[in-house]
Amino acid sequence: MISSLLARLQFQPDALSHLLSGLTENQIRQRPAADQWSIFENIAHLGRYQQVFLERMRIILKEDTLTFDRYVADQDPEFESWRSLPYQQVLHNLAIGRSDILHFVHPLTEKEWQRTARHPVYGTMTIEGWTEFFLLHEAHHFLTILKLAGPIRIAGSGSNQFGSNRFFH
Repeated sequence: MISSLLARLQFQPDALSHLLSGLTENQIRQRPAADQWSIFENIAHLGRYQQVFLERMRIILKEDTLTFDRYVADQDPEFESWRSLPYQQVLHNLAIGRSDILHFVHPLTEKEWQRTARHPVYGTMTIEGWTEFFLLHEAHHFLTILKLAGPIRIAGSGSNQFGSNRFFH
C-alpha cells in the first residue's frame, strides 16, 4: 500500500499539466463567480496545503495524542500570500513542495508510517491514512480544475484543447 502512495505522491501532480494545457494565465486566474475560486486559487490552495500537510506529518512524528483542527484556507493568512504570488512562482513552489514531501516520506520506517493523529471529521488516522487523505484532497481539486477549465475551453478557440504541457518531472 505504501508503494502505491509513494507512486501517487510522485506522479499525481503530472495531471495538472494536462488540466492546464492550452489555457492562458488570464483564463487560469478567471473566477467563475465572485464567490468561487479560480483555477489559479485552487492551485495556490494545493501549494499551501502541501506545506500544511508536511508540517503536520512532522508534528505527528514528534508528538503523541494529537488532534488537528480542520484546515480552512480562507482563514489562513499564508494562503493569501500564495494567492498574491505570480502564477509561474506558484507552479514552481508547488513542485518544490511536492519534492519536500517526497523527501520526507521516503525514509519513513513502517513504525513511523503507523504514527497517528486525529482529524475532527475523519477520526484517528496513521501517517499512511493522512497521506491517502492528502492525495484524495488533491485529486478533488484536480477534478474541480477540470470542471472550471471545461467552460473556458468551450468558450475559447480550438487551440484551447485539453492536451499536454509538463510542469513536473
